[in-house]
Amino acid sequence: NTISAATDKKAAWEKQILSGMGYMALLRNLRNFDEAGVSDAIAKLVIEKLTDPDQVRRSRQFPFRFLSAAREVNNLRWAYPLEQALNLSLQNVPELKGSTLILVDRSGSMFAPLSEHGGMSQADVAAIFGSALHMRNRENSLLIEYGSSSRILSLPAGMSLLNAVKAFGGNLGWTNTYQTIERHRSSKLSRIILITDEQHTGMPPHLAVPADIPLYTFNLVGYKAAGTPTTRNRVTIGGGLTD
Repeated sequence: NTISAATDKKAAWEKQILSGMGYMALLRNLRNFDEAGVSDAIAKLVIEKLTDPDQVRRSRQFPFRFLSAAREVNNLRWAYPLEQALNLSLQNVPELKGSTLILVDRSGSMFAPLSEHGGMSQADVAAIFGSALHMRNRENSLLIEYGSSSRILSLPAGMSLLNAVKAFGGNLGWTNTYQTIERHRSSKLSRIILITDEQHTGMPPHLAVPADIPLYTFNLVGYKAAGTPTTRNRVTIGGGLTD
């Protein structure tokens, strides 16, 4: 019957958790735990693992994974632990030497879903990744959101990454990357990091970057609209974000 099936489901999930589910599996199944009625005592064990700094470091989960999990769950018992884990995951983001300009594309096309199976948009992922890079390199980086216009984002020290995403605006129109780089670049830059779908308007963005300054382009949808050549100091990484 329905009651015994629900009991069996709960018992099955609790057994898996107690047997040592991996970090990523726990993170991806929080909603399933709730739907199965996993007890608070078992949930506490999950929370202890999710917020253990060493577990977060070894899991190598990037910040947007925690944002995705936070948006999937409905039970408040996961809210603060996920925020803690998200902030701890900054340790998985590299510290960069020198000065970095971080450009986050907020044009209309970025608000499409990142994948057919997930609810997060490309804009969500770009915002969390750009914020994580900036917060990890706060003293020597500049974070910009742009579309047809652009603005510098100032994220206060101590701000959680979940709230950092809320600092971004909505759809900023077309993708004016070339002009944005020209407006915000400086001669002292060590690198430019561009997080986009590469549906640029006007001049190709790499033409706005001096040849001796590395331009790293993260194309969130693969190479579908790639517009940056792969040459010296020009690197394009396609197909979403991985380590």
